[in-house]
Amino acid sequence: MELTVVYDNNAAEDFHAGWGFACLIQQEDTTLLFDTGWNGAALLENLKKVGIKTSDIDILILSHQHWDHIGGLSAILHNSDSLEVYVPRAFSPNLKMEIARCAHLVEVTGPEQVCRGGFTTGQLGSGIKEQSLVLQSEDGLYIITGCAHPGLGEIIDNAAFNDMSTLEQLSYIAAGHCTSHNDEIKRKYPEKFAYIYTGYSVDI
Repeated sequence: MELTVVYDNNAAEDFHAGWGFACLIQQEDTTLLFDTGWNGAALLENLKKVGIKTSDIDILILSHQHWDHIGGLSAILHNSDSLEVYVPRAFSPNLKMEIARCAHLVEVTGPEQVCRGGFTTGQLGSGIKEQSLVLQSEDGLYIITGCAHPGLGEIIDNAAFNDMSTLEQLSYIAAGHCTSHNDEIKRKYPEKFAYIYTGYSVDI
C-alpha cells in the first residue's frame, strides 16, 4: 500500500502547494483519496504528476467540512466516472445533496470498513465533527487525519491531545498541514518524526 501526499502547505519541486491537505492511498485493487485541499486545479495537477486520473479514484473520504479539506471536491466529483464518497453525517444537507447528485454518498456516524484494510473512525468530536482513516498493514496501524479537531487522543484512545504521552503509542508521526506543536513533537520524538509535503510518499 502506498501513501502519497497530493496537497499540502509545502510541496516538492514541480508540485503545487496550497493551504489544505489531501492524501492518495493506492492498494492493488483500490485507490482512495482522503480530502481534497482547497484548490481543485492544483489538486488535479498534483494527481497528474503521480500518474493518477480522477477516474482512477474509487473512494473519496472527506474528514470534515472545512474549505481547506473540501475545496477541491467539485474537481473530483465532476471528473470521475463512479465514486463512493464517505462524509460525516454532520455535513450540511445541501453539500450532501450536491455530492449525491454526482456520486454514491455514504454518511458516516460510527466506525465502518471502507475498503480492504481501511476503516473510518466514524464522526468524532463534540464541536466540529470529523472522521479519520485507519489503515491496517502488515506492520501495524496507520491513522490519517484531516485537522484532528477532536484531538489525537480521542482519535487514538480517548486521551487528551495536550498529553504528549499519547504520541508514544505511535511508531511514525508525519506532520503536515495544521499540525500544532511541530517543534515540540520533533524534539520529544525525533526518531519517529517526519515532515510531510505535497509529493511525499511512503509504502506501508
